[in-house]
Amino acid sequence: SIEAMDFAIKEKKTIVAEVDDYLQVVSPNNPGYTSWHPGNLILHRALEQIKKADAMTVSTPQLAREYFPFNPNIYILPNYLSKPHWDDLPLTKKRDGIIRIGWAGGNAHADDLRTIAPVIEKLVKEYAGKVRFETMGMTKAELSGVFKMQEFFDLCPKCGYQGEMQYYPGEKIDEYPQILCSYGWDIAVAPILNTAFNCSKSDLKLKEYSAVGYPVVASRVQPYIEAQEHGANVRLASTFKEWYNYLKELIENPELRDKIAKDNKEWIKKYWMDDNAQHYHNAYQEILTINKNSHGSNTGSNS
Repeated sequence: SIEAMDFAIKEKKTIVAEVDDYLQVVSPNNPGYTSWHPGNLILHRALEQIKKADAMTVSTPQLAREYFPFNPNIYILPNYLSKPHWDDLPLTKKRDGIIRIGWAGGNAHADDLRTIAPVIEKLVKEYAGKVRFETMGMTKAELSGVFKMQEFFDLCPKCGYQGEMQYYPGEKIDEYPQILCSYGWDIAVAPILNTAFNCSKSDLKLKEYSAVGYPVVASRVQPYIEAQEHGANVRLASTFKEWYNYLKELIENPELRDKIAKDNKEWIKKYWMDDNAQHYHNAYQEILTINKNSHGSNTGSNS
């Protein structure tokens, strides 16, 4: 609370504000909008806390640019993955001749999924039972209206048909890496709308997919563009045609899928938290050197 923060300032405690999203531009279609819409007191108090903090940490360069007017003492600490949780997971592909295209995410992404729904529906229809789309993290009700494909839970008792679309529930964070890997997807997708909110997000989804060995087609937006520039082997798409062509290319070419997965298994090794914890340590050590008497004035060195 602001009151607790004011007390900490009075006691000359060093205060760091941490933000991982562009809070001021949450979409009205996002469940979090009720808390973060422009007229809400929660957003106002959060921005006041950011202004009063000695420093601020964010996960992306774009977030640093957006929040610089509120607090110039900003440190960029990227999202990393825990090596014990994500490294050397046993990926087992299902040998049934079906190519599985998968997506994992929360219930705030219906609009993002809607951007590729026509592409997925076209591919599933063209391949007539040889391609399936699977999601993890959204319920049937949350997916309602996004896809028109036939859904299923179990095998058809008469013919064994499994349908065109499978959705799995969300999982506990400690079990998420193993369960994500267990689905054995052949291709993963990371569609997000090109909005100010999404352009401020990190490439964490690409990192997760890469860690488990899924080749990825992603939206051509800032976080994934930067990941590609830093060595990720990812197909970036903006249009229906690009999404369709890239996904079809991967469906038809298992050798290419394997190469991309292998390339990104190497790329992700640069982003283990275990090997990058020193960046966090260095940032907080520098923050602690800020003059305690400057609380609220936001002066000091930048990173």
